[in-house]
Amino acid sequence: MENIDFKEVQRFKVWWAWALVTALNLLFIFAILQQVIFGKPFGNKPASDLTLVLIELVSLFLFVFLLSIKLVTRIDHSGIQYRFYPFQFRPTKIEWADLRDAYMRQYNSFHEYGGWGLRTGSPKTGRAINTSESSNKGLQLVFKDGKQLLIGTKRPGEIEEFITIIMAKGSINREI
Repeated sequence: MENIDFKEVQRFKVWWAWALVTALNLLFIFAILQQVIFGKPFGNKPASDLTLVLIELVSLFLFVFLLSIKLVTRIDHSGIQYRFYPFQFRPTKIEWADLRDAYMRQYNSFHEYGGWGLRTGSPKTGRAINTSESSNKGLQLVFKDGKQLLIGTKRPGEIEEFITIIMAKGSINREI
């Protein structure tokens, strides 16, 4: 097994999304308890018991889906690997030799990329992958073909130290 020098797991932590899904689940659990368990219709025009249960199952699925969203980033001496669960089935591996440059930079997720997740920015900024837990700093990767990818992080200092070591070793050839 390869030695991992840096590993970071970031989760989706948007309070309003969590509040909305939690409130939805609580509402339909209450509705099911009132109507299905205690036999008292929920509301003036109650839905069928089956409809209430199906809506709660969808709400529960949304809760589990939010819980499963995470960005896992691994950096070692061979390159960078990332996977954005549950949207990517396999990790994406980027070798240092494929890059022209790598550096930490400040960014604004909404202004540059339109939000969080697997994002496509402008031709100038390239793509991004980040979560709401990412700080406003990210690892900017510039590929040999000029394409760009920004990977958000909540631990920019540690990545910056690692990139400095990688650059000193000459793993990234900036002469292209």
